[in-house]
Amino acid sequence: MIIYIKGEFVKKIFSTILVSGCALLWLSACSSYSDKGSGAEVRVPIEPLTCIVVLPASTSVDKDDTITFSDARDLEKGADLATMTMSRELADNPKVRILTSDQVSILVPEISGGISGTIAGLGKRLNCDGVLTATVSRFKQRDGGEYASDSPASATFSMVLRHVSTGSILWSADFKETQESFLSNIFSFDKAQTRGFKWISVEDLLEQGIKERLADCPYLN
Repeated sequence: MIIYIKGEFVKKIFSTILVSGCALLWLSACSSYSDKGSGAEVRVPIEPLTCIVVLPASTSVDKDDTITFSDARDLEKGADLATMTMSRELADNPKVRILTSDQVSILVPEISGGISGTIAGLGKRLNCDGVLTATVSRFKQRDGGEYASDSPASATFSMVLRHVSTGSILWSADFKETQESFLSNIFSFDKAQTRGFKWISVEDLLEQGIKERLADCPYLN
């Protein structure tokens, strides 16, 4: 009789813990979804957007005092490439408005409030409810050729999609990769195969990363 009561008591405790755990998981699922494999995070539930402004890519120079002049120049090249890649990949998307630097300056001549002020100003002028930004923080070329490299290509960038009316982040994605040889990482076989088992350039690395991240963004599909 005593054993039976203890068993029931344990069952009740276990049931309470299980229900509480499920509730916590459900609440966390309602706040955001994170895909560690792709470096992306989506806020849920997904709000449909009718118009998304895509700004020219920027660099992390203003946020990092340790960047040298040479690195800053390379980052500018990376940002220009990122801008061209995004423009090419999203050119046929009917909900996307791609802007140049000159167009941004004309639409928002006096920007106050940083990125929030820019987003609010552009959203009002263009009647769009989303703004996509990209920042390149590493753009290092490989040292060597396609089949022999002393130092592989390395690229890092982030992308953020913000809601105009609230300023909240709807979707974000990070990309950080320094190419590895198949022998140093056997789990990279599929990626190495798609690249022809070659050392690719930093331009190819950045373009591939941007294409992958844009393809994973639910607001652009």
